[in-house]
Amino acid sequence: MNKIELLAPAKDLKKAYTAIRYGADAVYVGGKKYSLRSRASNFSLEDIKKAVEFAREYHKKVYVTVNMVFHDEDLFGIVEYLKDLEAIGVSAIIIESLGLMHIAKKYAPKLECHISTQLSVTNSEAVKELAFLGADRVVLAREVAMKEIEVIAKRVKVPLEVFIHG
Repeated sequence: MNKIELLAPAKDLKKAYTAIRYGADAVYVGGKKYSLRSRASNFSLEDIKKAVEFAREYHKKVYVTVNMVFHDEDLFGIVEYLKDLEAIGVSAIIIESLGLMHIAKKYAPKLECHISTQLSVTNSEAVKELAFLGADRVVLAREVAMKEIEVIAKRVKVPLEVFIHG
């Protein structure tokens, strides 16, 4: 059986530390740049570094959302940002852009690329194609039912992620 990872959102360092201390295997955070919720109280690079250092003490991981909808003008500085995340020791980025995945694989190859639920992946063929393109994990659409998750999981090799609601 594959290991289940408990991944928790963290909107600030205190919440990241709490989630890690109390059992989360990983936390995901939004950076001040390139995050869909960039106006929220997101993490600076220094905050991300602190979260990663803390997580390492517990043998846990930090993922960073780089999930804004990119236009050409938004790509300015992205290579440097991805290199910074890789140097800090971030385990993965959560993305909605296949172009960004290509950039990340080229310039920051140690970062895993997790495909965001924003892509609304609902079937095994889409998961297979994303894996072929380089995705290290695919977050299924929130509308996918448990029975569908079971079917998809049997047909693909790439790790899947699902949201738990309630």
